[in-house]
Amino acid sequence: MYITDFSNHKQSYLDLNISIPLKVTDHEAALMLMLQGLDYSKFEKPKKKSGRPPAVDSYTMMLILLYARTQGKYSSRDTEKLCKRDLFLLKVLDGKKAPDHSTIDRFIQQHSDAIDNLFYQQINRLGSLGELTKNIVFQDGTKIESKANRYTFIWKKSIKKNLPKLINHIEEIIHESVNLYPIELENSSPEDALKSIIEYLMGTTDNLKPNKTGRGHRITAEQRIFRDTNIYLKKLEDYKSQLDAMPERNSMSKTDPDATFMRMKEDHMRNGQLKPAYNLQVLVDGGYIVGNYASSDRTDYATMIPAIDHMHERIDWKYKKYCADSGYDCQHNHEALEKRDIESYIKPMKYEHSKKRKVKSDIGLKDNMTYDKDNDCFICSRGKKLVLKHLKVKKDKYGNEQVTHVYRCKRGCKSCLVKSACMKKSKAKYKQVQINHTLAEFQRKSTERISSPLGKEIRVNRSIQAEGAFAQIKNNWSFKRFLRKGIKGIHTDWNLMCMSMNIIHLGYRLARNELGIPFYHTLENSA
Repeated sequence: MYITDFSNHKQSYLDLNISIPLKVTDHEAALMLMLQGLDYSKFEKPKKKSGRPPAVDSYTMMLILLYARTQGKYSSRDTEKLCKRDLFLLKVLDGKKAPDHSTIDRFIQQHSDAIDNLFYQQINRLGSLGELTKNIVFQDGTKIESKANRYTFIWKKSIKKNLPKLINHIEEIIHESVNLYPIELENSSPEDALKSIIEYLMGTTDNLKPNKTGRGHRITAEQRIFRDTNIYLKKLEDYKSQLDAMPERNSMSKTDPDATFMRMKEDHMRNGQLKPAYNLQVLVDGGYIVGNYASSDRTDYATMIPAIDHMHERIDWKYKKYCADSGYDCQHNHEALEKRDIESYIKPMKYEHSKKRKVKSDIGLKDNMTYDKDNDCFICSRGKKLVLKHLKVKKDKYGNEQVTHVYRCKRGCKSCLVKSACMKKSKAKYKQVQINHTLAEFQRKSTERISSPLGKEIRVNRSIQAEGAFAQIKNNWSFKRFLRKGIKGIHTDWNLMCMSMNIIHLGYRLARNELGIPFYHTLENSA
């Protein structure tokens, strides 16, 4: 029986309900502040001619979902139990029947776009409350395991290795079928040829499936061809659909095709085990997650531009500075930031490595040689010139073109006194170096920016804010595996987690009476 099940049915009764005074906590106040007065029109569905009305309205359902996640309840069943036992949610429901787990799960599945829209409405509200700097945004990524089974892997290399073998088997059975039956299969594709053979056999005889199988039981030629043709056709269709499902990936899961097998930091077997997972990105400002992105890509290179564009399309301002770690350092990203008039504070890939004494004293590295821009050549420590030999133009797996200049010394290397130190164990006759001048110039500018007092302060804030968000979600809340499948569902779940994270952060700031002062750590000696 529910607390407020009784109602006045035109008869006198004694109300035995005891009102319990509830003091709203800072986190509950932050939750209501982030949800009240927003536009919920995108949650509205066309009214049905028949059927029951929704258990609760969209505002109440979002309040339930976000409150449950702040309490560490992520599944729909745990959320349903919380609605029946938690005093805050009982007060919110105000005597209404708690939504069951099916209603909660259906609401999340049907309102993916509306939840994404609500997330950015909250970000705009935080901006109006003065909680965001609106100047610099920090990005970082993490990998979270999928709901898919861990041993349901499909490898692209394995498919490419076995597909030619399968085609050979198909050609053999087509050749055998043409010799046995009056079928024309000359210009047919392997898939169409197999379908034609199956169709012909089904039209000629009904005895295509043997009564008994196994050792000692013989089958006819028609039964064998019919069996093998069906097996080959099924394999061929599976291979083609699997290759289409991962054009830019090398693996996928059978039970969750959008998940990619990645190496996780949580390796309980300690053997570098690969698990089906997603690459989750956050964009942070003032300690709040102001943008997010879910990807099936193992690397972070291709996640920066979609994440920034998705965020800028939905918020009321544009960020002028961007900071990320070396996982986002590539030519395409630098060019995209320059095109969008965003100042880059991306740490170059070899920034930490280049500061080592051993690297600084290595005369064989191109960074320790002198580059003559007028003559387009490198000058080594012995004064020899490495002139331009040729250009290498290639495209990465995302289709972005990169031009690499190859420089080579023409003479003097064989008798050079420092050949062993310069060329180490290389078996080449002459010294050769390669460089992408466009990327190198972007990296030089980024190095200057992050080495300045302001750049050091920005990098410290990235470590505190962006990585701190993942520490809260993965370590404090123990959210390390998704409860649904598919990239769309993962993005919706991630939106809910990011909203919950922002509510917790706002609650702490309300408790400390810091509302309206954006969080930003300042170094004492910064300019």
